Amino acid sequence: MNYKMLVSVQSTNADEYNKVSVNLDIPWKCKYVKYYVSSLSTLSNILLTNDEDYIEMSSDSVPIKAYFRTPKFSYTIKELQSVLNLMSWFQWEYKQETRTFQIKTTMKTTITSLTHRAALVTGLYNTPLPLELPANTTYIIKDIPILNHTKLYLVSLQGNAIYSNIGEQQYTPSVIGTINTFTVDKKPLIYDFETEGKPLKIKTYTDSLKFLELSLVDFQYQPILLKSPLFITIKIKPSNSTDINDVITK
Repeated sequence: MNYKMLVSVQSTNADEYNKVSVNLDIPWKCKYVKYYVSSLSTLSNILLTNDEDYIEMSSDSVPIKAYFRTPKFSYTIKELQSVLNLMSWFQWEYKQETRTFQIKTTMKTTITSLTHRAALVTGLYNTPLPLELPANTTYIIKDIPILNHTKLYLVSLQGNAIYSNIGEQQYTPSVIGTINTFTVDKKPLIYDFETEGKPLKIKTYTDSLKFLELSLVDFQYQPILLKSPLFITIKIKPSNSTDINDVITK
């Protein structure tokens, strides 16, 4: 008999709508189970920046921390420039032909740190820091600002470890779902893993699946600030195999 368990879960914490968790009571007396995420849905109310995001600099040994202040779900380039250009000696200009920012500074300045979301919207997400900018120079940022997400992941402690290098940092996120689509502000985000390709099917000990937590993260495995509930459907069935080392199955 083909047993299968269907679980629907939604996030309920408004501060962490990108995260869902569920307590599971597996009805079968089996040592191992297989499971996968079959679908995901939400509204693309994703904060690009909030009042915790900043760019930290120093000029003439004077530290400066410029905050983004107002939470923003979307930006035009003009709006982004108005937020960034708060100092006359440190200006951000957008180059339409390359779709990148360039920084012009009349004083020696060093960008010492910035938050992840600030790096995304400025294009500095692959730029090593500290970034030293001599006086009266123009620095061209190589990466295009990210104002819409086009790659998301679902990660879980029970997922498949993926080895990634981001800058000088190494990550081994446990991925349970890869979402290849784009987000449009205020529009639905609906993804069916079964029709978009083969879902990642995970084999694990039954006892380890009594509690499952999933988080929606961006292409650099950082949590997104989702402000609408996330709905996820999970399919589970007993596994006849006893080879737990064969974690990823077809």
